[in-house]
Amino acid sequence: MVNKKVIYTAIFGGYDKLPEPTFLPEGWDFICFTDTDIISEHWTINKVPAIYEDSTRNARKYKLLPHRWFPQYEYSLWVDGNIIIRDNVNELIQKYLSDSNLAVHDHNQNILDPRNCVYDEANTIFYFGRKNGNYKDDPEIIHKQVQGYADEGYPQKNSLAVTMQLLRRHNENDCIETMERWWQEIKYNSKRDQLSFNYCMWKTGMRFNYFTGDSRNNKYFLNTGKHKKKATKHTENEFSPIDLQYFLNMELASGGGGKEIVKQNNTLKTVRDIVEFFSNKDNMSKVIKTLRPQNWQYFNCMIAEFRHGVGNHHDLGWENMTQEYYNNLEPMSDSEIEDFLKSTPVEFDNGFIRHNYHRACAMIGRLIAGKPYIPFYMKTSQIYSEPRKRDGIHRIKPLTENVYGIKQIKLLPIPESEYTITQSGILALMGIRKNDDIDIIISSKARRELFNNESNFIKLPGNIEIFEPNRGKFLNVAGKDDDDLIKNHSIIVDGVRFLHPHFYFSRKRTDRDSDKIDWNNISTFFESKRYQGYPFNKITLEQWGYKYVKQYMESK
Repeated sequence: MVNKKVIYTAIFGGYDKLPEPTFLPEGWDFICFTDTDIISEHWTINKVPAIYEDSTRNARKYKLLPHRWFPQYEYSLWVDGNIIIRDNVNELIQKYLSDSNLAVHDHNQNILDPRNCVYDEANTIFYFGRKNGNYKDDPEIIHKQVQGYADEGYPQKNSLAVTMQLLRRHNENDCIETMERWWQEIKYNSKRDQLSFNYCMWKTGMRFNYFTGDSRNNKYFLNTGKHKKKATKHTENEFSPIDLQYFLNMELASGGGGKEIVKQNNTLKTVRDIVEFFSNKDNMSKVIKTLRPQNWQYFNCMIAEFRHGVGNHHDLGWENMTQEYYNNLEPMSDSEIEDFLKSTPVEFDNGFIRHNYHRACAMIGRLIAGKPYIPFYMKTSQIYSEPRKRDGIHRIKPLTENVYGIKQIKLLPIPESEYTITQSGILALMGIRKNDDIDIIISSKARRELFNNESNFIKLPGNIEIFEPNRGKFLNVAGKDDDDLIKNHSIIVDGVRFLHPHFYFSRKRTDRDSDKIDWNNISTFFESKRYQGYPFNKITLEQWGYKYVKQYMESK
C-alpha cells in the first residue's frame, strides 16, 4: 500500500545534522532534500542542486511549496532540520486538520519567549542584531517589509506563528495559493519566514489552527538545539577526547555575568576546585542565596546539566536562563551526550576554558551530582602540545615530560623512527610513577649503522639501556622482530614511540610490594577511564593487556 503522508525537511550547506526520529508513525514516508551527502537509517535522501547562494532560501523553497514536490501525497508535515519526531503525529491530523488545511505552532505558547505580533518579531531581530553585532537578515529589508505591512493595514497583535513544524493538506487550493504567496515574500523580501507567515494568512484569508504547546519541546516534537553555524569536515585525528583528570585540571576564565558565581569571585581556579566546593551542601546553600538574574546563568546551567534545545544566552538574555527554563527542557541521556560531544568538539584551549563555558558547567554539574564523566572532544594539537595563544601559558604539559630520560635520548643520534621505549617508561607516560631508567629497543638499521651490529645489552650515559636484538621476552607477546615492534606495535606520543603496554603488563609480577603499588595505580587508571582520553585512546584494550589488569583487580 502506497503511503499518502510524508514527513520532510531540507538541509543545505550542512546547516543541520539530520536527527533520526525516535518514533516512526505508521503510514508516513520520511524525505530529506539536501545538497550534501547525508546517510540516514530512516530518511530517504534526495540530493538536489542548490539554486541560491543563500542556504536558508534553498531550504525555504522546499519548506513552503510541498504541492510542487509531493502531488502524490495528501498530507505533509514539514520539520526543521534540528527537530526529532518523538510520538504518533497521526493524532495531529484528526485534531488540527478537521476544519482547516494547515496547522502550526503559536509563538505565544513558547515558555521562554512568548510573542504574538509580527512587529514585535521585527523589533526583536533588530534588538539582538544591535546587541550581538550580527543581524539574522538585512535590517533595511526587514524594516521596509514590515512598514509595507503597516501601510496595508495589517494589524498589530495579530498572533505570531513558529514555523519549524507545518502540518498541511498541501494540495488544497487555499493552501497552494497561500504557500505560493508566502514564497514570493521570502524570495523578494526577508528570508525570516516567521515575519511573513501571519501576514500571508491574513492576505489570503486562509483558515489555520495552532498546535497546543511549546514548539521546542512537546509530546510530538523535540528541538535538538541550535543550528550548526557551518558545515565542517574534520580529519580523523583533528579532534580527540580528553580524560577526566585533564578536565579536572583545567582552569576556567574569570569574569562577570555569572562566572563570578561559579568561580566564587576567583577563589576557585580549576574544575576540580569548583566540583569540590559545590559538592559541599553548605556551600551550595550559601551560594543559592546570592543568585540574581544578572549572575545565575552559569549556575543554573550547572545544576541543569545537559538538556535538549538550550538556546543561545546572547539571544535569550542572562536573566531568562532560569531554573524554570532549564526544567522545561528535556534532559539528555548519557548516549545522547556522548554523541553530542563527539559530533560538536569544544573550543577549549590547552588547560583553559573560555569558550563553551556553558557546556563545561553542565559537565561540572554531572560530576557534582556523582554521575560519570563523558569525554569532551577538542583539537588534538591543543590538548598537550600548544600553550594558550592569548597568554602564552602552557598550563598542561606534554605527557612525555613525565618520562625520565626523554631529553637524553633526543640528544643521541638515533632517529625517533628507529627506537621504541619499553618497560616502566609506559608507566611514567601514564602518570603512574617516574621511571628510574629508560629502556629502549632499537631497529636493525640503527644497530648496524650506529652500534656496529652489537648484539649484547648496551648501557649508555643517562641510564639509557638498549636491549639485545630480538629479545625473546618481547617476541613471546607479539611481533616478528625488533623492526616489527617499532613499526607496528608502538604508539607515537609527541613524536616518541612507546611499546604497547601489554608487553610490560604480561610480565609484571604481583608478589612484590612495589609491583602491587604499580598494579593498584594501574587499576585506578582504568577505573577512572583515563585510557579513553588522548593519546591513550589510540591503544586498544588488547594492546593495553587489559586482561592482565582485570586478573589483578579480580584477585584483590
